[in-house]
Amino acid sequence: MTAIAAIAVNTAADPRAVFLLRAACRWELLEVGEMDLDEAFDGLIEPFMAITPCACERDILERWERSLPPRWRRK
Repeated sequence: MTAIAAIAVNTAADPRAVFLLRAACRWELLEVGEMDLDEAFDGLIEPFMAITPCACERDILERWERSLPPRWRRK
């Protein structure tokens, strides 16, 4: 089974694996001239940002976890 098929079958695929597969596919398209470098790179920024919260978001989440008692959190 190819990596693409494995990710397509596994609906709970790790977003990092999906991102790496997307990057590999864009590299292939770049090498064969189907996509230019700007297009290939720009298409990776938004998906990357979606799976890697910035440091400020991590700090806010960590502070929230430490300060808000579990009984006040929504389930």
